[in-house]
Amino acid sequence: MSKAPSSNAAPSIPALGSRPALVGGVGILLALVCMVVLTAVLYWPGVHGGFALDDYPNIVNNPAVHLSDLRPDSLLAAAFSSHAGILGRPLSLLSIALNEYLWGPGPYSMKAVNIAVHACNGLLVYAVAALILLAWGRRFRPELDKRLIQWTAVAMATAWLVLPINLTAVLYVVQRMTSLAGMFTLAGIALYLWGRLRMLDGKAGLWMAWTGIVAGGALGVLAKEVAALLPLYALVIEWTLFRFAGADGGRDRRLYWLYGTVLALPALVGLFWVVPGRIGHNAYAGRTFTLGQRLLTEPRVLLDYIGWTLVPNPHALSLYHDDYRASRGLLTPWTTLSSLLGMLGLLAIALWQRRRRPLVSLGILWFFAGQLLTGTVFNLELVYEHRNYLPSIGLLLALVSVIVLEPPLQRMALARRALLGGLIVLYAAVTGLRVHQWSDPLRFAAVSAAEHPASPRATYALGRLYSSLVDGPDSRFLTLANRALEKAAAVPDAGILPEQGLLLTNAKYHQPLKAAWWENMRAKLRKRPASAQDASALSALVYCQLREQCAFPTDHMVSILVTAMTRNPANPDFVAIYGNYALNVLHDPPLARRLMVKATRMAPATAQYRINLIKLDIFLGRHEDARHEIHRLRKLNRFGHLDETLRRMHRRLERARNAAHAPGAHPSSNPGHAPPRLGARP
Repeated sequence: MSKAPSSNAAPSIPALGSRPALVGGVGILLALVCMVVLTAVLYWPGVHGGFALDDYPNIVNNPAVHLSDLRPDSLLAAAFSSHAGILGRPLSLLSIALNEYLWGPGPYSMKAVNIAVHACNGLLVYAVAALILLAWGRRFRPELDKRLIQWTAVAMATAWLVLPINLTAVLYVVQRMTSLAGMFTLAGIALYLWGRLRMLDGKAGLWMAWTGIVAGGALGVLAKEVAALLPLYALVIEWTLFRFAGADGGRDRRLYWLYGTVLALPALVGLFWVVPGRIGHNAYAGRTFTLGQRLLTEPRVLLDYIGWTLVPNPHALSLYHDDYRASRGLLTPWTTLSSLLGMLGLLAIALWQRRRRPLVSLGILWFFAGQLLTGTVFNLELVYEHRNYLPSIGLLLALVSVIVLEPPLQRMALARRALLGGLIVLYAAVTGLRVHQWSDPLRFAAVSAAEHPASPRATYALGRLYSSLVDGPDSRFLTLANRALEKAAAVPDAGILPEQGLLLTNAKYHQPLKAAWWENMRAKLRKRPASAQDASALSALVYCQLREQCAFPTDHMVSILVTAMTRNPANPDFVAIYGNYALNVLHDPPLARRLMVKATRMAPATAQYRINLIKLDIFLGRHEDARHEIHRLRKLNRFGHLDETLRRMHRRLERARNAAHAPGAHPSSNPGHAPPRLGARP
């Protein structure tokens, strides 16, 4: 390999002479078609799997995404129906809602569309890889055969498509958010690369670089916030390959303005606006770890990600990593310090190899850039495999470049290609095994619980699945469900979902409810701040009683709800849940109204709490109060997504007014009408 210039100035870079050829001949085109077909065949059995984890609050139990029409207000309500992320991820939710409307409910069609999105992303990975390798070749290896570059890009894209760690971004339905954001990010990077290559040829390409970053990033963050890293990916490419060079070999200062606008300025805004609220005093109140412990843990997590990506272990890969223990100190566990040193060592290698092996440098920096949001200060769970969906591209780039493109190319060329082919076969085999597990909900739950016995979620998921199969008091699944749920309840750091499952399952079939279940639930709620799953658990208990499917002792229910509300004074969900119980079970409207007013004051921007208060005021005959609340609700109507809700509230209020003015009507209420059911956030 020729040595890079020693001066700091960027050297003159040979021109391509024409536009970059991404698909060079029929052979490459057929290879790409085969790559897509392989992906579809490998993943297709997974469409028979079920929903999991966050699929339930975002899809299954989210009424807004179950469209009955395509009116603009219905589409907007679906798009903004999630509380995930800062922006609500409207493009992802809208795509899922349209998915269900066009092809029916259930996970089958949603997983099928996820596979299609993943296959499209594989084609985009090919385009990005080919353009990166073209840029590398023209600067460092101008004599390199363009066909080798294209076939290397095909191999890299194929490896990425069948990479086992990417499975959860495909078959975990709600992670359409990740794959859709990845699609816009990859398209933006590809356009940026194309524009930069044109700029080096002295052609108009700056507008393509701007458009790729701005449009790709803007659309991507509407799918998921990780797309905000697009400018950082582009900067890593620029710093390692292009080095801000212009057509004449000097620095193109227009690029400094570009990155100052799309990266430095947003980073400063985020630093002073977003980050403080995400790492403040109460940011980690619902976690079992602190900010400091999270920062100590993430080097271990990142090195595990690298291992799981490049040398996948099917027993380590899982949807459930809530059994991953946080680091409590540099030597607790001892791998904390060694992982921190390992991470710093990889970054040092990236800096050292920037001139000699820029693809290795680019790959390492790409991986760490992709972990900047999920692996640093933000209050997120410690481990999720789908966080590697785009970062894994960097690891593959570094690995493939070392295997295939290290000079001299003639030395052991066949062995190198065989090694790369063997890795692709290994990745496909492990992914096929994982797809087989995911294709059957019972198999998936049983394997997950067996391989992660310390995972509260995996053990609970098995018990929940058994519960769903119970069809009577004599069902064998009732015994299996109770055994699995009691085991899940005893797992360290488990929430109250297992106890909730025990109470619901046994109450529905009129089985005895153990006092220990109630006491365990109270003890857990007193011990630590409750999670969103705990709120969902309590809400389910209340609604089971409202539907007259369960009969729970009032003293136990009140004690549990008061404990949750007292222990979590800043969480309006528990206030709303208790308000619903007070109205519909305790039949105490004054208490219910006080609680609903409190919930709206705690979260004035949450529409659901105000809707609750409107319904309650109408029921109580407080029509003028209801009218004022409808006016306040209108202010929350972003882009018209509450139009239909506002119309329903107006109609409800008018009917109540007419009934109140009818001859013989009660002056202050709606006699004969059942009290409304009030909800927490969907």
